[in-house]
Amino acid sequence: MRKKVAVWGLAMGMALMLGAASCSAGDAVTAAQKISAYLPAVTALANDAALVAEAFDAADAALIQQVSTQVQTELTELSKVCAAYVAAPTSDNWAKLGTAMDELVNDADASLLAASGIKNAKSQAKAKLALSALDAAVHVLDGYLASARTTGQTQAALAARRVKLAEVTAEWNSADWQRANAQTNGCARELAVMAEAGGY
Repeated sequence: MRKKVAVWGLAMGMALMLGAASCSAGDAVTAAQKISAYLPAVTALANDAALVAEAFDAADAALIQQVSTQVQTELTELSKVCAAYVAAPTSDNWAKLGTAMDELVNDADASLLAASGIKNAKSQAKAKLALSALDAAVHVLDGYLASARTTGQTQAALAARRVKLAEVTAEWNSADWQRANAQTNGCARELAVMAEAGGY
């Protein structure tokens, strides 16, 4: 899996170098529109994670359902700030969009890693499968935003992340990788920055 991260990060390097200087307000609006369009799919995955947890022991179910509720709340907030930015593409609204995205990524990443704490092996496997799909989809959203962020903005966001990207991508399965790669169409610049930064 580390090889996949390195190869994808190297491929994104060209996108980083070619795209960073040309980002405009139009690019940012397009990114916000892409995020809005993909949000229903991500919300569905959060709902799926909550449904999977219903079959778990009470304590394990509570953990996953709490995570799903938090992510769903943040997805709703992200939808609002995306709409606000498209309607009024100001620097203040762009900053709000970035903050909402960073909070969502932080919680989605942390929830995937938290699934390792589930004691029942079968429940843990099911939780990881559901949360891996959700986390990869959240990073698709983050990839759309990264395509319109400056290099400095992306680096600052990565530096502030509570979980290093390499830690969660190591948990993704092949289907999640393929989905993320296909949806971002080579625009997940965060991975290029991660490679340059030495392991974010």
